[in-house]
Amino acid sequence: MPNSKMGEQQIYQILRNAIFNAELPPGTQLVESSLAEGFGVSRTPIRAVLSRLKYESLVRFIPNKGTFVYCPTPEEAEQIFYIRKILEPEATYLTALQASPSDLERMNFFLDQEEQFYQQDQPQNALQAIQSFHLAVIEACKNSYLIQYLREILSLTLIIQTFYDVTVTETTHSNHQHRELYEAIKQRDSIRAKQLAIEHIPFIIRDIDFTKKLNHALPIDQIITRYTL
Repeated sequence: MPNSKMGEQQIYQILRNAIFNAELPPGTQLVESSLAEGFGVSRTPIRAVLSRLKYESLVRFIPNKGTFVYCPTPEEAEQIFYIRKILEPEATYLTALQASPSDLERMNFFLDQEEQFYQQDQPQNALQAIQSFHLAVIEACKNSYLIQYLREILSLTLIIQTFYDVTVTETTHSNHQHRELYEAIKQRDSIRAKQLAIEHIPFIIRDIDFTKKLNHALPIDQIITRYTL
């Protein structure tokens, strides 16, 4: 049985992990009453958690129907990557001009994580490390508007990759591209960094297949057991 005093943060982390581990695939309905019963809490923290997941674009509320795990459609994904191809290279260019030593240290930390997770056969964790790397690059550009828009774009990209990435553990290739980008930023080569960012995005798109078969959603009690034991 779940701890009746389980807090909002723990519930949020469990549901978020379940989504990013494809245990709650797109279209899965998250029913407040069922979640409250499963976690042994009132509906109040469940509503707060669902609001946080909605803010991250992980769930969507459909009037008169409920809350559902969300993933962009192929048409939406095309628009998302179109915007990313325009904005991310510009942010990368700025980052190469002004990244601080602490910014570079952060980027390198996530690159090391990516490599380690792939070596440990943990592709979902590797994807999150990759997103953190790209976010570290973007945040170092110091342009608040680019950061704001690209945060959402990166979050949506990660959701798409979580469910529809069909890469066969191309650890070396993926990490090599990210290392190249990091080195260009570190060397203050803004033109090369921008070009590498432009060239990288088609590789992401190439490995996405919206015909990929998804797993069935796990029952909420199994999810709670998996993440609390």
